[in-house]
Amino acid sequence: MLWMANPYPQPADPPKRPHPTTVQSMIDGLKPHRMAFTGLAYQYFAICGEGSNDVGGSNDCHPKDATGTPHLAQGHPILTPPDLGATLTAALGKGYQGSPLELWPTISYGNPGNASVLNKLLDNDTAVDRFVADAIAVAHRQSLAGFNFDLETQGVDQGRLGGFLQKFGAGLHAASPPIKVSYDAGGTPIAGVKDMDRWVSMSTYTADTGSYLASLAAGVEASGSKLGVGLCPICGQLSQNATEARFAGIRKYGEVVREIDLWAADLDGGMVSQWQWFWPRLETWLQSP
Repeated sequence: MLWMANPYPQPADPPKRPHPTTVQSMIDGLKPHRMAFTGLAYQYFAICGEGSNDVGGSNDCHPKDATGTPHLAQGHPILTPPDLGATLTAALGKGYQGSPLELWPTISYGNPGNASVLNKLLDNDTAVDRFVADAIAVAHRQSLAGFNFDLETQGVDQGRLGGFLQKFGAGLHAASPPIKVSYDAGGTPIAGVKDMDRWVSMSTYTADTGSYLASLAAGVEASGSKLGVGLCPICGQLSQNATEARFAGIRKYGEVVREIDLWAADLDGGMVSQWQWFWPRLETWLQSP
């Protein structure tokens, strides 16, 4: 799974990015490596409501959505093209063993930002039911494989969050066809949430190989086959040996590890070299038993 950050046209920023980033430039960067990934997670959705765009709020939402009861809306960022999923599917086609591209848009909230609107959602059972129903409807309409939650803000009601995630996951799993859910959790599952397909570890982003291996072991212990191993090519320039050490660590667990999640697919400018050691290893890993 590759993450696409800020998937909308951006201005040039020499010398790091001498040419403007566009959706097409992202697609052009991914096409040569289509056998190295099966899915894309792209920033697309937000949790919006009254207060979202206030000073100190999450500032994720279109003005028309920054009103009323907290709900699912397009946002974070608001410039993302509304037809992005269909565009990616049409352009990138099928990959390894003829598998279709899996679309896993992200549902984000506040980074930075206070948790007031998110907590209002968690405290409103009627709003949660509507949120689940809206997610199912949009997933079927846009042919989504699943959603990824990325809730990076302080002050979240953790007790209510677990109940919300369980209700969301159970509702999407019961849909026809069912829809999957993953959560960026730092390697630690949230207690009581059974209906979660992947817990994506961000603690494995570290550039230190020893810390990576320790976090990988902890993630496997905590999540088993539900672990998504987070890697971050653009967090720093890893050597070929350091990159190989990460995949060797993953191979140690055999088929227990079912997913690798890579942040972030920024391939049109100065980030290309950071990915060079990852692509062939991703292809090999996908072809393993």
